[in-house]
Order: sequence, then structure tokens, then C-alpha cells
Amino acid sequence: MIKVSGFRIVAGGHGHPTTVLDTHQLEEVLPNLESGWVGERLGMKTRRVALPHERVADLGISATEQALARAGWRGDDLDLVVCGASFLEDLMPARASVIAQAVNPDAVAFDVNAACSSALYAIAVAHSMMSVDPSLKRAAVCVVERPTASADYRDSHSSVFFGDSAACLLVERSEAESGFGIEVISMLNDARHSEAVRVPRNGHFQHDNRSAFRHVMEMGEKVSRAALEGAGLSVDDIAHIVGHQANQSVLGSLGERLGVPWERQWHNFEWAGNQGAAGVLTAFCGAWYDNLDTLTTGDRVMLNTVGSGYTAAAVLLRWLG
Repeated sequence: MIKVSGFRIVAGGHGHPTTVLDTHQLEEVLPNLESGWVGERLGMKTRRVALPHERVADLGISATEQALARAGWRGDDLDLVVCGASFLEDLMPARASVIAQAVNPDAVAFDVNAACSSALYAIAVAHSMMSVDPSLKRAAVCVVERPTASADYRDSHSSVFFGDSAACLLVERSEAESGFGIEVISMLNDARHSEAVRVPRNGHFQHDNRSAFRHVMEMGEKVSRAALEGAGLSVDDIAHIVGHQANQSVLGSLGERLGVPWERQWHNFEWAGNQGAAGVLTAFCGAWYDNLDTLTTGDRVMLNTVGSGYTAAAVLLRWLG
């Protein structure tokens, strides 16, 4: 657990492909998929899918440019680009390098892969580097995910969840009283079942749904409570929680374990699907700007993810105004 001071999230941006894949379309073609199950159990109506000729990395560039415009920054203001990426389009180069090429080719740029926790691990890595290197003052923490490329559309267990997307948060070492201050970063790993959820090279997403659900619940709750304990807070002090956008069942069950009612959760899985590591940030960025008029100084938002490996992370934020 890391207690943080003097760092803030200045702005955010996100992007999704324009092609919509409707749940009813999947129900018509997937074998053994009960009509209505996806909507009732998972809560997903649609998801956004990148077509073969489209690069999700371009959405990452767009999300970064959107965040820069909101912050009033230029690309050459960035010293560091860290990109969370687990469902890769290409093995090389790093997604961060592709984004940096478009916004600032001189920035230090590299990827972090902690499966669906990659975005929050990337925040932790950016914070650590900026804490020890005084030349690094402003960073873009991005996430670019294309999980649909790893889905087997002959198998309902590996394909009904996924959507593609990208997002970016701009992080600054600063005492300025605006944006979201970063208060605590908590990380947790359990490698006893490191290959329980996996995507083989040139293969498809594989997992044991029941076992994975249990681990997500246990680790999601544990890492969240560690963050709260580190900040000396209770769950009642949290205005909103943004979890891994796996599905309605996962988010609802985690909320029940933590004591966070559904109306205090920010989510977008209903129309964007399970976006791997990107979902937590696209849901956060979307709700952040949708709720600007209702955010009150001091409101706390917790980001929470669990991913293959197993990895887990929670980041506690405080709205500065």
C-alpha cells in the first residue's frame, strides 16, 4: 500500500469503436446461449468492436489528445507515457510508443501488463518513477485494449463479454487544488493460480468462470479494504466506486461485499462490454465529465480492478475541485 501526496489527475479522455455488436446478434449465432441470459445475468445490451482494419491504438491517441485538450496541455508537456495493455494488437512496438509518436516522440514511453489490472498498475508505475526522478513532472497514463481479437465467437463462454476501447489520464506532480488528488495506491497479487485465466499466443480467451468469479470477489474486496485502511477511511467515506467493468454480476456482488450500493457505482459495461484493463478508466472518465456539476470538493472515488495472474489494485482519489 502506497500513501500518496502531491500528485493529481488533471484530466482524462477515452474512446470506443463506432461498430456496435448487439447482444441479440450474438444470441442468434452462438451455440447453447440461452436467449435473454446475457442481458439478465450480465446486464450487457451492446459492446463496441474494432473492425479488422481499425487500430485500437488510434483510439489511445485520440483519448490522449482529448485529455491534453481538456487540461490545456501540449503534447511536448508530457515527460512520460505509460500504457496499460494486456489484449495486444501487436507484440511490438509498445502501445505507449505508438501514442508517444503522435503526441511527443521524446517522452519516455513503455507498456505495463498486469492483465485487467494494467491501468491501475500503470498509475502506480508512473507515480513511482515521477517520485524518484525530478525531471518527470507530467505523465500520460493510457490503456489500450482489444479483447475482441482474443474472443472465440464459436464459444459463448469466451465471447459474449468483450468490447474494445482506450483511455488516458494525465498525472502531474503538483500541489495544485484542482482535478483528482491521488491519496492511496494499493496492489495485491496471488500467483497460486497464475494461469487460471489466460490467452495463449494465437489462441482464445480461456477461463473457469466459477473459480475466476470467486478470486475476483475475494481479491477485489481485500485490495479495496487495504486502500481504505491505508487512508484511515471507511467505505461510507467513498462517494463512488469504479470497478473492473466485467459485467453486472461481478460489480453488483463486489458492491454488496463492500457495502457500496449500486447507485454509488460508475459503470459503462451495459453498452461498452468488458473492455479488459480499459474499462475502469473509460467508465471513470465518462462519469467524471458527466458529473462535473454534481461533484463536491472532497468527494472520494475508488478505482478497483482484478485481473489474470491474479493481480488486483485499488486507487483512492479525492476531488479537489
